[in-house]
Amino acid sequence: MSPESRHPFWSSFCAALFALLLFTVISTGKAVENSGLGSDFWEKYDDIADWVSLRLKLTPEQEDKALPLMEKNFELQLNILEDYGFARGKMPKLTREQKEELDAKIIAVRAATRVEMVKILNAEQLEELKKIQQEYHEEFRRRLNKN
Repeated sequence: MSPESRHPFWSSFCAALFALLLFTVISTGKAVENSGLGSDFWEKYDDIADWVSLRLKLTPEQEDKALPLMEKNFELQLNILEDYGFARGKMPKLTREQKEELDAKIIAVRAATRVEMVKILNAEQLEELKKIQQEYHEEFRRRLNKN
């Protein structure tokens, strides 16, 4: 998808997603190669919105509906992380109870997003979305448990 064909908020959406990934990499002191995304991640996909669109094989009509939901999902998750003291370059020490609570809240946001995406995606795309969410969740839990 060319930048000119994108809805105006995609640039800020992509920047926000990039910032979260960068925050995750910086906060753990690990390189992208060790983050579970693979060393060729940035070579294959120049931004997260394109990556998700390609992976889900979204049509332009689906993108118009799905990407705003993904942006909302992302912002809700960022707000939850901020509530627990996460900030750029800062990963607070959390108790086991706080980690479980945080994890449950993140799962709830992702589940709510999937409920909305059922209206937009076909069965195959929905399964791929579940895989994407699971991959990110596993990485999130791994990093959370290291802390």
